[in-house]
Amino acid sequence: MRHWQSWAIWTLILVLFQSFVLSQVQVYGYLNPYLYLLALLLAPASWSRMTLLLAGALLGAWMDFQMHSGGMHLMATSLIGFFRPQLLASVLPRASEEDLGFTMGDMGAGKWLIYTGMAAALHHGYLFAVDAHGLYHFWAYLWRSVLSAGSSTVLMFIAGAFIKPNGPR
Repeated sequence: MRHWQSWAIWTLILVLFQSFVLSQVQVYGYLNPYLYLLALLLAPASWSRMTLLLAGALLGAWMDFQMHSGGMHLMATSLIGFFRPQLLASVLPRASEEDLGFTMGDMGAGKWLIYTGMAAALHHGYLFAVDAHGLYHFWAYLWRSVLSAGSSTVLMFIAGAFIKPNGPR
């Protein structure tokens, strides 16, 4: 997204949907879909790393407040804010330089899946490692991370279909 106003509207929609609907979904403790990550992934490409870190910290703090998770989401979402420029550059190398759009309609379904999948895997891998207080039960941690990252990626793919492409400038 190029403008913060449209980003703010999508962020509000995603955070409310996550807070009131998806936070109630937990299948046997392994399937935890997190759609609110999409808000950080759609932040304008022109934002600095510090702005992304602040946005990630605020999103994570809100989720921690909603889920009583004691800062785990704040840390994991701040990690996504820190690595978002590299994630975006790995899929669209010149997105920030040329102010390219990076919605699913702009970049295509394949690149969108790679972009959201890498972000979900990074977020969930860190979140569930902190939640498990280590990797003592490695296979349970891995299964939970893969299953939740996959479900989050599918949800972000579906949500991406509803986001209007930026199109030409």
